[in-house]
Amino acid sequence: MNRIKIATTFFFFLCFSTFFFLRNVSAQTHSDLIVDTNTTVTYKTGEDFVTIKNEYIRTLKHSQVYFNKDGHKTFHIADLQSTVEEIQQERAFKLNSLTVTNHAGTKLPYKVEELKPLEGMYIHIPYYRVTTHTMPYRIVMTYNTHDYILTRNGLTTIMAHALPKDTVFQKNTSSITTQFNYNLSIVTDKNIEPLAKAFPFFTQEEGESTTTYKFSQEERRGNTPTLEFGTKAKYKFELEYKTPKTDNATPEKYSKVFKAISTNIYQLPLPREFDETKQEVLLENISPHPTNIYRNEEGNVIATFELPANKDDVIKISGYITSERDEYKEDWKMPLHIDFSNYLTKIAKEEGNLKYLKTAEYWEVDDKYIQETAKDLLAGKTTLEEIIDADYQFVNDVLDYDMDKANSKNGRIGALKALKGGASVCMEYADSMIAILRAQGIPARAAFGYNNITSEPKKLIGHQWVQIWLPDYGWFSIDPTYESRNRQIGKLIDRVLWNTSNDLSMPDTSVFSADYYYFSTIEQTNYQITIHSVDEIPKDNLMSYEEVLPNKDINENPQRSVVGWFNSLFKTSLFGRAMLIALPIITLIIMVTILVAIVKTSIKKLKSQKKKLSKSV
Repeated sequence: MNRIKIATTFFFFLCFSTFFFLRNVSAQTHSDLIVDTNTTVTYKTGEDFVTIKNEYIRTLKHSQVYFNKDGHKTFHIADLQSTVEEIQQERAFKLNSLTVTNHAGTKLPYKVEELKPLEGMYIHIPYYRVTTHTMPYRIVMTYNTHDYILTRNGLTTIMAHALPKDTVFQKNTSSITTQFNYNLSIVTDKNIEPLAKAFPFFTQEEGESTTTYKFSQEERRGNTPTLEFGTKAKYKFELEYKTPKTDNATPEKYSKVFKAISTNIYQLPLPREFDETKQEVLLENISPHPTNIYRNEEGNVIATFELPANKDDVIKISGYITSERDEYKEDWKMPLHIDFSNYLTKIAKEEGNLKYLKTAEYWEVDDKYIQETAKDLLAGKTTLEEIIDADYQFVNDVLDYDMDKANSKNGRIGALKALKGGASVCMEYADSMIAILRAQGIPARAAFGYNNITSEPKKLIGHQWVQIWLPDYGWFSIDPTYESRNRQIGKLIDRVLWNTSNDLSMPDTSVFSADYYYFSTIEQTNYQITIHSVDEIPKDNLMSYEEVLPNKDINENPQRSVVGWFNSLFKTSLFGRAMLIALPIITLIIMVTILVAIVKTSIKKLKSQKKKLSKSV
């Protein structure tokens, strides 16, 4: 019996001890105060702005604790526009829609403190209220903004703020434990284009008419949440090149009879096709009609025109460009996710990759600094993806984008000077990464084209990025200019690829002329390309490159043929022009000489026949 009592007593003691221990553990891990900062970004298809809802809630979990009648709250609204004028306009747009309410939905007064451009605004809310276990403290601020939305041609990008890397989610003091929650939701309607890209990790909830994308606070530390919608892009381009008069010696009346005596030959690169984004090109107009259109070894498209050198003229080309990318898939595997040693083995079997590993003027692959940097970035990496990520991050850590250079003549300095502190823009970002990639044995080339395309036709500044070769994929695009953990890689359909280069011998506008000294600055002043997005592309009266000159092989470079060589020699060199002018004269002299000789011979024969006839008589 005593044993039973002892056992029973021990059992209850054990239960009580366990309960007391668990209670203490629970008390140690439980938060006394919860501070929720809930941000919701809502977008309605067709609009050019989003609605930001910032909700601040302070909740006490214990009835024994309360906050006095205190609670002045300040929200910060950032400036994300680039110019002072744009910032002022956007601030006015935000403030025009700004509302602040309390827990009951009652509007609260607030004070706006505008800081210097790029520093944003403070919204001060003097809301004083006792906070208890049953009465949470809640303030909601709502406003519209264009800052977190980019829409163009069916492509929509929605962004939200990242959290600082040093953000803490729990804070312990001697009296209470405070838990901080930073919840973010991006809400879209069902009419939006398919989701194509998302960063960082998110969860998705489907409603009756909306879709909500939620991002965890841990993933937001140092990462800007970004959703990209739209899988197809359509653009229209227009190219105009004013060709000046360079021949002041040959009258037009003579060249109309014999065009070859005063001719300039122009070679213009046109937007190319590209497998990765299924970029296709259809021409609407090309005037005058080209003498040749061909693809070079890189796949770039070059059109050749022959125009009079003794008068001003103009080349006009217009057309449409389409590109595509895949819809977002949660189980999608990055093409770069391949063992690096296996990748190098595959690369070594393809001889065509050798030219994409060589040094060049602005890609100093053999330089000791480049070699050491490339080697250091390989350390500890096992997959190609890890190496690309490390290279991308290194270039962005070392280089600083120089706006002054971007807005100036913008001379190219190359990878080595850029990595050692030189002023850098997109060229230097791309050049630096190409040099490092090649030094690591990764075939890489430069891609040139245009981005920041809108629905308004405007002349654009060219942009450069990088492409690497993947044996089982093709050319894979990487744009290191954008400093974000949301890497700009893969199927980049927000831009137009114009041409690529393996050795920096870019197929820019080329002029072959007997008066070449006239062309020192002509490409910059008379050459213009405009690109804008469109909703639809006409179905009729469009031509592929092959259809412009159906009787010629577009994959054959005419400049490498004997006929093409002689054509350029005679039409675009002083010697050739002299020969063309002299040839008719020489031909005429020869013909006259031959005619005189024939006449003389005929007269002699006639005289000889008369003599014979007279003798016979």
